[in-house]
This record gives sequence, structure tokens and C-alpha cells, in this order.
Amino acid sequence: MKLSLRFKVSALVLLLVTPLFLFLSYTNLYSTNIVREKVAKSASDTLTLHLGTLDELLEQTSHYLLRTAGENMLLELYSDSGPDSVNYYLSIRKLMDQWYSDVSYYTIIRSVFVYHQDRDELFLSSQREYYQEKEVIASGLSSRLKSPNLQGSLKWETVTLGGEPVLFKVLPDKSGRLLMGVLVSIDSLAQPLTQLESTGGSGQVGMIDNDGKLLWGQFASEDLALIRSRLNQPNPRADASIRLSNGNSYLLIDKPSQYSNLNVFFLLDEKSILDELPIFQQIIKVIPFVIIIIMAILLALLSRLVFKPIQHLTSGMRILGKGQLEYRLKDGNSREFQIINRQFNQMAEQIGNLKIDVYEEQMKVQQAELKHLQAQINPHFFMNSLNIVFHLVELKQYALIKKMIGHLVSHFRFIMNTNDAWLPLRSELGHIQNYIEIQMVMYPNKLSYEVLLPQELESTLIPPLLIQPFVENAIKHGFINNSKPFNVGITVSEEAGESGDSCIAIQIRDSGPGFSAAQLDRLNHGVYERKPTDRHLGIWNVYRRMLMFYNNRARLTFHNAPDGGAVVEIRLPVQKEL
Repeated sequence: MKLSLRFKVSALVLLLVTPLFLFLSYTNLYSTNIVREKVAKSASDTLTLHLGTLDELLEQTSHYLLRTAGENMLLELYSDSGPDSVNYYLSIRKLMDQWYSDVSYYTIIRSVFVYHQDRDELFLSSQREYYQEKEVIASGLSSRLKSPNLQGSLKWETVTLGGEPVLFKVLPDKSGRLLMGVLVSIDSLAQPLTQLESTGGSGQVGMIDNDGKLLWGQFASEDLALIRSRLNQPNPRADASIRLSNGNSYLLIDKPSQYSNLNVFFLLDEKSILDELPIFQQIIKVIPFVIIIIMAILLALLSRLVFKPIQHLTSGMRILGKGQLEYRLKDGNSREFQIINRQFNQMAEQIGNLKIDVYEEQMKVQQAELKHLQAQINPHFFMNSLNIVFHLVELKQYALIKKMIGHLVSHFRFIMNTNDAWLPLRSELGHIQNYIEIQMVMYPNKLSYEVLLPQELESTLIPPLLIQPFVENAIKHGFINNSKPFNVGITVSEEAGESGDSCIAIQIRDSGPGFSAAQLDRLNHGVYERKPTDRHLGIWNVYRRMLMFYNNRARLTFHNAPDGGAVVEIRLPVQKEL
């Protein structure tokens, strides 16, 4: 299958533009990934810096707790004094004053407390209301403080006191009877992290423990589950991206704390990252669309200036090929197509003139051939007629001789005057009746005929001498038994053709023995149409003239009648007399 010029040009343009699209897409994607990686690294470094500050505060608080538990003389005095002694109340009073100052200094400390295991006593200093905090610690940490195997933890633990998560750490003093503990508020600890949200635009900071419990931040349950699953991966990418329930994609950066079981993560909206791309990156996104628009305009111009004129030219050639030689092209919009269209119109005019000349020449050839075909019939009949006259002279049948000569004169006058290509059906059948009358002179009382021609079909035009060869063959080959009467019948009727148009059906039938099976096979398969023989020259003659006049629109069939006898049927398109 040949491809059109429009398709080839479009495919070529697409082939040239596709690599550019791919390059721009790759450049855009590469730039986006680089920006994401750089932003992720910057955010990771910032998170590391803030987390380092957080760990530093926890480390300082741990040193404070260790120093207080191991070196504070007031703790020893409190541990050794009984509840009834002055040292007991004095040590407690000074410890609480000192811890109050320490809590004010260490801003992340929520409460400092001491627990006497033997006496089940709890004293504290806190930023919260004293008795409420004491009750919260006593109820929330009772199981831990009363545990006989309590060891000083290397890391801060996460506990929930009064519905609020806090970091908890406890150490025994030198006597082993006291437990010195500190509670660190996660809200206070996370305050420096809020700077990330302010600098990150639409970033979000969160804090979870090792068990995946959210300690700080506000996230939907499905988002938190997605964050947990990503953080639990063995080696998550530094620029890993997740899509939250709001439909936005975020870079997920997380860092674990060295001194606690906290894991701080930072979500940075990718949209805000890409909005910070240079203007050049934005232009890269627009370039493919601009190219598409330009290519669409270019193809539209090509279609108007090149493709449509070529299509009109191709269409004109097809129309000429169908024989419509009067078709002409209009002048094109460009100079080149104006020249091409003018040459096309001149060529169409020359072809039309040439076709007329060829047609006239063919008509002359056909007329000559028709004359030749008619001449082929005349000698055959002429010899038979002379033979009849000869026998009548021998019999001295002068009346029949006169009648015979009159029929012969009419017969040959008809043949000599058939210069027209068409003649009315009544004239053709009148000539055939004259021919049969001649034959009846030779076979008196043994030959009969009948002709059924509707009056409305008498003026129908047909080529001359189209029916006579079959009447002649019927008498010549069917009338083999002279002892029996022989009848020839001709019936003309109007019927519907194969294409729905009207046609005339001419039947020539006789009362003879009919065709043999071999003859019918040869006749109906056109054997005599392709190559004539001496015995069937008349059939070939009819075939040739039907082809010349009707161009395969006429049909000639042969069969036998049910009650015996041969039947020849000619079907011709209706040609009315002008």
C-alpha cells in the first residue's frame, strides 16, 4: 500500500521533533531530580543540625542528672536523715530550691524528682503545678520506681504521663536507696524544630518513637501509617517521595536521636520545591507545547499550500481516468501550481480531442467490420437461394419462381440497404418473415412459423441481422425429418434486466430435436464466441456485433424446451427509436 505525501511529511516532522521532545523531557526530569536531591540533602543537613542541638540538650541534661545523683551532698543528707530530724526537712527544702533554679535554667526539663524507695516518698520541682505533677508521676511511674531491678538507662525513655508523652530518665544515688529522675517535655524539646516548618514553606515536622507512636505533630491516621511503613524500610532513599491523603507529594527525610528512642522526620512539599526552580526550567516545560503549536501551524500551511493542491491534482487525474474529460482544475495559489494546473487542463483537453479522434476512427473500423460481418452472411444464404431457384426452373414452377424471385429481391434489397447501425425490430422481423417465406417455397406444407411482437415493442431498435442467423440455423439443423411439419417461433417480450433496467427478450424456438448436451456446453460457455468455426460462423458473428453495440450488456443463451426443440434467447438493453 502506497503512503500519501501528507503522511510521509507528517511522519518525517514527527521523527525530527520526537528526539527534541525526548531530550527536553529528559532535561526537565533530570533537572527536577537534581533539585529534589539538592533540596533533600539541604533539608537533611538542616534536620541533622537541629537534631544535633536536641541531642546536645539531652546530653547536657543527662550529665546534669548524673552529676546530681552522684555528687549532691543534700541527697546524702536526705537519704541518711529520718523524717523527724531537722536535717530531713532542711535537705528537702534546699534540694527543691536548687532544683527550681535548675528547671528554670534547663528549659527542656519539665520536672526533677527524687524517690526514696524505702519510705516510698516523692519530692520534686516542676514547671507544672506541684501536687498535680506529683500525682501524675506517682501514678504513672509507680511500677518503674518500685522495681527492685531498676537500672540506669543509657537512653531516655518515652512514657505517657497524664495523657502527654515525655522523655523519662532515672538514676540511683550512691546509697542505692534514692532514685533521681528527670522528665523532659517533648513539646519544649521540639520547639527548635518548628523553624524547619517556617523555612520549608509548606513542610511538616513530626516525631515518633521506636514503636511508631506519634509524639509530636499532627497527621491523619492513613498518612501516619504510610510514614511508618516508609521509615521501617531497611535503606530508605534520602529523597524518597510519598503521596499523602491531600493529594500532594512530599519528600520524606528522617533522623533518629542518639540519646533517645525518638525519630524526627520532615515532610517537604515537592510543589514548593519545584516552584523554586529557575525560570529556565519553566521554559523547558513550555518549549514542547510551543513546538507542537508551531508544527500544527506549519502542517496547516503545508496542507493549504502543498497537500490540498496535490490532492486536487490527484483527484483530477482519477476523474480523468473515469472518462470525465471535461473536468478542469482551478488556478492554484502559488505560481508553481498554477503552471501545473494549466498543463493539466491542456493535457485533459488534448486527451479529450485525441479520444474523439480515436473514437471516430474506431467507429469507422467498426462500420467496416460490420459490413464485413454482414458480407459473411450473404454468400451462405445466396447459394441456398440460387439452389432453390434452380430446382424450381427444372420443375417449371413459373408462379413459384416469380414469387421466389420477388422474395429474393426484397431480401437482398434489405441487406444492401442496411447501412444504418440500428433498425426497428419490426423491420428485422419483417425481413425474417420474408426469409422464411423463401424457405417455405422449397418445403411447401412442411414448414410453418409464428411471430409474436407486442405493438409497443415494434419501434425498439436493434442491430441489423441479429436474429436471422439463428432462424437460418434452426431450419438448417433442426428440419431433418421432412415427413413431419417443422415450426419456427419468434417471441419478443419486455422484462427486467439484471441491473433493474428494462430489456427485451427475443426467443427463437423450433420443433426439431434440440441441442445435444455437448453442444449446449460449448454454446453456453462461449466457445464459438472466442474462436469461430465454419459451421458456427453465424453465432460468432452475432457475438461480435453484440459486443460492439452493447459492450457486455447483452446476453445470449441456449437451452432445450421441456416439450422438445431448441431455444435460443437473446436479451438486449432497450434502445427506443428517436
